[in-house]
Amino acid sequence: MARLSALVLALCCSAEALVLGGAGSSPTTRRQALQAAGAALLIPSLAPSAAIAEDEAIPAEAAPPPPPPPVVPAGPGSTKSGVGIKVINKGTGGGKPVTGDLIAIRFKGSVTSNGNVFDDIMESPEPYYFRVGSEKVLPGVEDAVKMMTTGDKWELSVPGKLGFGEKGRSASPGKPRIPSNADLTFIVELVAVPGKDDEILEVTGGSD
Repeated sequence: MARLSALVLALCCSAEALVLGGAGSSPTTRRQALQAAGAALLIPSLAPSAAIAEDEAIPAEAAPPPPPPPVVPAGPGSTKSGVGIKVINKGTGGGKPVTGDLIAIRFKGSVTSNGNVFDDIMESPEPYYFRVGSEKVLPGVEDAVKMMTTGDKWELSVPGKLGFGEKGRSASPGKPRIPSNADLTFIVELVAVPGKDDEILEVTGGSD
């Protein structure tokens, strides 16, 4: 930039000297002086354009690639009875209940149409124990738990006929009324299948 300024200054001085050189100067000399002065004026106006062109030639840094989408655990899409299943967490236990087994679950139930929660023991220190096949839970929930293994956490879409059915459920203190044949949404976690879980077998040494 300093060299460019010196060049412009030198051209301007040469032009001024040629113009003021005296009456004896020829027309050709004056014309050359004017051309030199014009060149001196053009050089600064061209310099910024060159700088801009040089800046534009520098390629921009490539944007980092987007993060990969989260892995969705594999699982069944529904039960044979028509309960929709969405896997929230895949368990690592080996216990899989069958009719007659005592199991422990945590759950949260709500009415699908309005989101009203009617039962929630997800944060309870004590899970709910029941024997599969005893009809202690809704038919849709019982169908699903027989497909789960210990540690599984699923979101269930329970149709009205596999929920509270035609009767629904009346309101009670702290619990909303459930309309007739209302579709329900359950979050169910299979906490334990006593006697079948891998960790219990390891502690007891199995059935030998």
